[in-house]
Amino acid sequence: MSVSYFGIRHHGPGCARALQQALVALAPDIILLEGPPEADGIVGLAADPAMQPPVALLIYPTDAPQHGVFYPFALFSPEWQAIQHAQRAGVPLWFMDLPATHGFAQAMAAEQAADADSDADEEGDAPDETLAAWRMDPIGELSRAAGYEDHELWWEVEIEQRRDASELFAAIAEAMIALREHAPPPDMREARREAHMRGRVREAQKAGYQRIAVVCGAWHVPALCQAATAKADMALLKGLPKTRTAATWVPWSDDRLAYASGYGAGVSSPGWYRHLWQCTDGTSERWVTRAARLLREAGLDASSASVIEAVRLSEALAALRDLPLPGLAEQQEAMLTVLCHGDPLPMALIRQQLEVGDHLGTVPEGCIDAPLLRDLETEQKRLRLKPSTESKRLELDLREESGRHRSCLLHRLNVLDVGWGKQLADSNRTGTFRESWDLRWSPDMVVALIAASRYGNTLALAASRQLSERAGQSRHLPELTDMLDVAMLAKLPVAASVLLAAVQNQAAVAADLGHLMDALPPLVRVARYGDVRKTEAASVLPIITTLVERVTVGLGAAATQLDEAAAEVLVERMGTMQAAIDTLDEPLLRDDWLDCLQVLAGQDNAAPAVQGYALRLAFDRQRIDAAQLAQQARLALAPSMPPAQSTGWLAGVLRGSGLLLLQHDALWQAMDSWLMGLGDEVFIERLPLLRRAFSGFTPAERRHMGEKLKHLGGPQARVAASAELDGERAAMVLPVLAAVLGTAKETTQ
Repeated sequence: MSVSYFGIRHHGPGCARALQQALVALAPDIILLEGPPEADGIVGLAADPAMQPPVALLIYPTDAPQHGVFYPFALFSPEWQAIQHAQRAGVPLWFMDLPATHGFAQAMAAEQAADADSDADEEGDAPDETLAAWRMDPIGELSRAAGYEDHELWWEVEIEQRRDASELFAAIAEAMIALREHAPPPDMREARREAHMRGRVREAQKAGYQRIAVVCGAWHVPALCQAATAKADMALLKGLPKTRTAATWVPWSDDRLAYASGYGAGVSSPGWYRHLWQCTDGTSERWVTRAARLLREAGLDASSASVIEAVRLSEALAALRDLPLPGLAEQQEAMLTVLCHGDPLPMALIRQQLEVGDHLGTVPEGCIDAPLLRDLETEQKRLRLKPSTESKRLELDLREESGRHRSCLLHRLNVLDVGWGKQLADSNRTGTFRESWDLRWSPDMVVALIAASRYGNTLALAASRQLSERAGQSRHLPELTDMLDVAMLAKLPVAASVLLAAVQNQAAVAADLGHLMDALPPLVRVARYGDVRKTEAASVLPIITTLVERVTVGLGAAATQLDEAAAEVLVERMGTMQAAIDTLDEPLLRDDWLDCLQVLAGQDNAAPAVQGYALRLAFDRQRIDAAQLAQQARLALAPSMPPAQSTGWLAGVLRGSGLLLLQHDALWQAMDSWLMGLGDEVFIERLPLLRRAFSGFTPAERRHMGEKLKHLGGPQARVAASAELDGERAAMVLPVLAAVLGTAKETTQ
């Protein structure tokens, strides 16, 4: 009976190739692999041809899936090659790490304690800090001992590029034994993990297996080889808490391999490591050729001569650095110099598409034991929406049945906190029939779907129940109307009915005018655009009427005794509500709202910005004519008015389109007279607010406004202004203007 230990680095192609050869030579009758024992029952699925890496084992507590842990595998992972060898040879494979159930139980207990006592958070962080304090970086220590500043470079030279790996694992074990002699003792979690691994080795020996292969992280090899009694190990593991768990295989992606997860191992360049695994010769030539092909597909120049020169340069760099073969660093420098001509942008494309990669793994159908995931797979096939880790733009026409169904699916996933699709801000909602989405799938979205499974076995049912639950918990009217809008978009009639009742109840008792104004736009979208989605939207019209009536009654009082910040918030809400009223296009409600604005525009005790913006909204909709606008401007900008009040009023009037304002000379004359009458100190004090008021206009509008003011007084005024100009005094201003505009140096030259 023999036990052979193979210390590996997770996701290392050199280790994977060496392990593959070692297992063939050893022909073990059982393999013990570092990993979660909860997955022993599903490891056989790895033999299915439909299982294509990158994939990951997902272990999660059934009562709290958000605590789930991923154990990712790539094609070049030594763990994956160990699993594949076991499947081909027909020998059992046991995962031997400490069961994840214990860690889940501790995390859930800590979470419950944190809810009861906020101080528990600080106590929960202590183990991680202790772990970070004692754990050394074994590869870093070995690379420094070998004289390498870059420990990744040392690993690549000594391990990944090694062709003769016959003595590799013996050397790794010897190095780790030497390192652990000088390392502090492990913390309790690591000690328990290694105790459980030793226990699994004893189980295999007791079961009568003769050739036992143990595949684990290289750091653990000395601990597994040491003499430790079964009694001592059992004492360490006694009394650990447990919870119910489940295990499944899920697709993984290259970009997620670049993150630390599962074993705590991350790969900075999965695409490069896959290349090292797949290419046994011509590594440099094939890699640069792939980069050139990628650049050509992107419409960039990459000639065959450039490929040859880049390969030669990478080999020359490797020779100068005394390396056996060019590594990734040499390839990057050579391609940046020759293929990319020193431009970092093409190099960024190579980094993203080639070095990291965009592979998304696959798992067999029905492999994932979660109803919501199976329902999503069905919907993706029915609607022809293939998940991809690349960001893709999706344009939907809601007049078509397929567009409505796709939109419903994406909105339902967002309700369940699965952000596969992000609706773009420039989506043409005012067109009533178009939506724009940015689709990008991330494998960890699986956890959110598993967590949402408690709400139902289909996406529609789960989303409806989750929205209904939120409706029962919310007392915030804008939040409720936003959820009602989402329920209509996701076509969830049951949730919409629950939310409609909640909105009606809350609208009847809500006293905050700001909340009433914020609640209106989502309701208007439901009422105005619901017919495009074949939904019942007429039921919200009575609620909208009630909200508008209450806002028009209370707006005058709410506009008084406001500082500039509060006035700005109210102005923003007025603009949003005006857009909602315009969208709704109900004549009676529009008239009530404009009557309210007309009264507010002449209300002396209202905040100046609110008063000015109310005047502007009423003027744009022809409720106030140009003569009334000019009269109000002369009153608000009269010399007797405080400059701060006049500036606030002007900022309100200047919101919105500048083209309409350009047609009214009386307003500009009043502004011009007011500005000319300000003292120097007052003008400088109010200048930032004036600049902000004009910043909302387009450059073309501002240019026309400048021309307007230039010619405001007619030809006679221009002649008078020219005659009164004192050139000597004007020249004194030029150095100051040059300093402000940043052209002082040019002026002196």
